[in-house]
This record gives sequence, structure tokens and C-alpha cells, in this order.
Amino acid sequence: MKTTISTEWLSGCSGCHVALVDLHEKLLNLMDSVEFVRIPILMDEKGYPPADVGIIEGAIRSEHDREAAIALRKSVKTLIAFGTCAVYGGPSGIGWLYPPETILNSVYRNGPTTASGESLDATLPQLEQSVVPVNEVVTVDLHLPGCPPHPSWIATALGALHDPERHTLEQKTVCSQCERSMKKQTGVSLQTGQVHASDDELCFLSQGIVCLGSVTMERCQSPCPNRGIACAGCAGPSFDIIVEPHLDIRTMVARRMHMLTGIDQAEIDAYMEQEAKTYYAYTLASPVIYNKPGVKMKTWAAPEATGSP
Repeated sequence: MKTTISTEWLSGCSGCHVALVDLHEKLLNLMDSVEFVRIPILMDEKGYPPADVGIIEGAIRSEHDREAAIALRKSVKTLIAFGTCAVYGGPSGIGWLYPPETILNSVYRNGPTTASGESLDATLPQLEQSVVPVNEVVTVDLHLPGCPPHPSWIATALGALHDPERHTLEQKTVCSQCERSMKKQTGVSLQTGQVHASDDELCFLSQGIVCLGSVTMERCQSPCPNRGIACAGCAGPSFDIIVEPHLDIRTMVARRMHMLTGIDQAEIDAYMEQEAKTYYAYTLASPVIYNKPGVKMKTWAAPEATGSP
């Protein structure tokens, strides 16, 4: 019997749904064991037919998002938070730092393409007080982060739901697929604002460049560091950071870079706090991160929280 799947996307870019299509022949192979009864990118189904599995992309940002998440949850037996926006809030999570009125004023009412003070259509869905991950609104059975998750991980996750004994979801970091080598260096200084490195074979941390590969769950096959760009953490925090309250993204990166280069850990800490909107860009709205005792996100990232985003 085929597993039926129903999908929805909320406040996000729809890239995770595009990743489903990017399964290519794997999608055809999956069709032997699954059937999509709702998938906005491929079919025009407005309702929420009963299904075995629900896949939900995007964060909860508006009243519409909340209503859609609840409706999908009621119609399915198992729900997957699909992609980093659904799991951690994603880039739209930056809205968690600001009051809704501040965002509406800055982006819409006083934006560069609107007349100053222009009113919004009252029939539009209202913004929530803040951006929240899906599991803050409905019960989630499986979290599959990634921006988007690599097609191989999507196939593995869907396969695990259909036949859990044959498929496992590993908990390794981006470093596990990175081809660069770590090496202790002397005379290295912190390279602020850099994502590229002069040595293509040496770990970014060994060269004084902040890379989040060691603190990020591998759901991407590590394309960025292997092509010369430091990991931005788009798949969300590694398993140890998720489960340990005292571990945090910046402290773990700072500790490892200090061990490799001798750069003062406090200097690295301070820099990552200053650039929190960059280094926490995918997890700003997640209580998994901002509830940690040493993380004061609103103080670091938005001291002007009543001003412009």
C-alpha cells in the first residue's frame, strides 16, 4: 500500500518544494511507494485531503500560516517540518527581533516603492506578533532542516517513514563531508567579514575565518566549504548544540578557532555577537537557540528593536 503525502508551504521561498521536484528520477522511484494528494508546486488542490504524511515548509509568520499549519496537522497522521524555516524559523526569523508595526512601517508603509504612510488592505492576513517555527504551533513528528534539504536527504527521510529499518538519518556535521583539513597555525588574525580563504585545502577556522560547518547539521553534502565558501549554517545547529543547554554556536566556533590559531576566544565571541544577524540568520526565532543562558539575541542583534530592521 502506498504512503499518501500532503504538503503545504508557509512563509518561505518555496525552495524546499522545488527541492522535492529536484529529486528527479528518485521522485519517480518513490512513486512506487508514495502518492502525493496535495503538493502546491505540482497540483492545484486547495483543501487538505486526509494523508499519512504531511510535509510543511516555511515559518509561522501570519494568521494564514497558523491556520494552514493547523489544518494540515489535523488532516495527516505524521507531520514533517521540512526545511530550516519550518524547523528553526529561517531567515524570516529576523522579524522576531522587531514589533510587527515596525516591520510594516519600514517595509510597506514607508518603503521605497510605496507612497509614504500608505495604508494596508485590512482584508490581508495579519502578521503574528513574531516569527515562530512550526512546532511552536502544532505537534511535529520529524524535523528535516536544510535550505533546502539535499534531495538525497529528502529521499532518505521519506524512505525512513515508509520503511524505517532500511533508512537512517545521521547526526553528523557539515565538517563530516568537508574535504578541507584542520591544522594548527601561528600568526593568524581574525578575518572579519570574510567568507573566502587563500588556501583552498585548509580549514577556514585554521585561517581565522568564521565557518559554521562544525556547529551545523549536515543536510546538504557540504557544497559551500568544498567550493571555497565558509558554511553559513543554513541547516541549523548540530545535534550537540540542540541537546546541550550550555553549548552555543559562537562559543563552540570560538573555542575551536582559538585551539587552531591561538586567536583570543573573547575576540571571536565578541565579533560573532556583533554580527549575530549573520551567524544566527537561520535560527534567530528558535527557542532552541535564544533560550540558552548565554545567548542574548535581542541585545546583540537589535539594540534598536523599535527602529528599522
